[in-house]
Amino acid sequence: MEQKRNVKIRPVVMSVTVILFVAMLIAIVVNATGFYNVLNNMVMNNLMSNLGWFVSLVMLFMVILCVVIMVTPLGKIKLGGPNAKPKFTYLQWFGISLCTGIGAGVVFWGAAEPLLFAMEPSPSTGLLPGSNGAVLWSMLHCFLQWGLTPYASCVIMGVILSYAILNMGAPFKASSCLIPIFGRDVMKSRWCDVFDSVSTFALTGAVAGGLGYGAMQLSAAVKAFSGIEPSMTIYAVIIVVMFFCYNASALSGLRNGITKLSNYNVQFFFILLFFVILAGPTEYICNLFTESLGEYFSEFFAASLYTAPYPDSGMWPQNWDMYWWVDWMAYAPLLGLFMVRVAYGRSLREFILIEWLFPALFGIVWFSAFGGTILHAQLFEGVDFYGIYLTEGAEALTLSMFNVLPFSTVAKIVMLCIITISLVTQCDSMTVTLASMCVEGSDENTEAPVPLKLFWGLVFAVIALVFTALGGINGVKTIKSFCGVPLTFVCLFVILGFLRYMSKRPRKADGGYVDEDSVANAPDNGLPPAAKSKIKFLAKLGF
Repeated sequence: MEQKRNVKIRPVVMSVTVILFVAMLIAIVVNATGFYNVLNNMVMNNLMSNLGWFVSLVMLFMVILCVVIMVTPLGKIKLGGPNAKPKFTYLQWFGISLCTGIGAGVVFWGAAEPLLFAMEPSPSTGLLPGSNGAVLWSMLHCFLQWGLTPYASCVIMGVILSYAILNMGAPFKASSCLIPIFGRDVMKSRWCDVFDSVSTFALTGAVAGGLGYGAMQLSAAVKAFSGIEPSMTIYAVIIVVMFFCYNASALSGLRNGITKLSNYNVQFFFILLFFVILAGPTEYICNLFTESLGEYFSEFFAASLYTAPYPDSGMWPQNWDMYWWVDWMAYAPLLGLFMVRVAYGRSLREFILIEWLFPALFGIVWFSAFGGTILHAQLFEGVDFYGIYLTEGAEALTLSMFNVLPFSTVAKIVMLCIITISLVTQCDSMTVTLASMCVEGSDENTEAPVPLKLFWGLVFAVIALVFTALGGINGVKTIKSFCGVPLTFVCLFVILGFLRYMSKRPRKADGGYVDEDSVANAPDNGLPPAAKSKIKFLAKLGF
């Protein structure tokens, strides 16, 4: 009861997002086609065409910065101070990172992108669809979009926010990343509300878009198992069911909800990954992985800065590479804020390793396995998966791919579990983060009131349904891009400010950084470690 009496809501942060999306909803009701055309023209033909190159440069800078933090004294900084003790094992931490980050994306695009890029390479490359060069080019860009680059934005923002909140004693807000730039007094200004409102709006669009992707993919599963064709009614039912699932998880808290679900899901991920590698065309997968990895390393910088300024480009990089960059930018501040909740007691080097490098490696292997399986079937076995894509969409490809493997029904069921849990954990984590940020004076351990969690869960569900109705995958991509472009400038400003602050921090004789006064002699926060699995074998592994 005491907690409820002391809760003070930040109405500005909540209202800005709601007002903007209500305005979008009204525009859709009045003229959905006209609204989509105007928004698509503004985003794709103006923002992405004119600013996509800048986003690519910023993303590459963030990748380089991740490496710099790992290999310099910055990486030795301990989050929470020298006496802080970790509350999550490495595997628990990795599971949370994977499932709340790239998990929902890799299950949707793991089979679709390799096939689509190989059969529809960028026109400006001159590659023939399905050719050897097109396959290698396809895998290069899949690795680019799901490897080192995408998560770098969220991880760098997570580093800054973790340092500000855990080492400088800042409140649990996305705007706390402004403290290294302007000092603690900035927390009393309206700029914090503006920053948090923009971050909330962008994240809401990104998460709701991901939920829309999931609804389309699960509707394909409904068709595969029951024969019922996808429709807005099916989408609505799926989103409503997901709403109840991720809110039930959110209400149980970080340690009971997200942690347990992530532990189960990462086990499903690895079981299915090994199954596809061993039951699929193993030799082809391994060879494709090896050569694609070499191409990825040798062409990384050129591919990262691919803009295709040619008459026949078809805006391919703007529609794909750069789209993913702004999509991740939309997540960056608030997914970075969520990372604070599991980073206590770890060094920044460990942070980069678990939150960035390991998920990137997982994404590369996942795309090799699923991409290798579907490409082998298309190019060597005569299975027309590309025809399935043209008639049923990208959402149908992943489940269809299992038809060329043994035990396909069992594998599809496992994949459906992964899809569902990935969506639940992603929506759950962002629901919890947004709700906590909307409470005045909250910290990284604060559990927000139930009504606030339900509010954000409902917002995600409603907007996801609107996105799906607006234009399917293209509608989702357009609105997610619209939300992410402004955050690119904001995040770059914050990063440069943080680097400037750290350049002035006093150093020890060994080159390490002197601890902030707020944590130099602070004891451990006293919270117990997250519970491990009750299965002894899994507990020994760290789950």
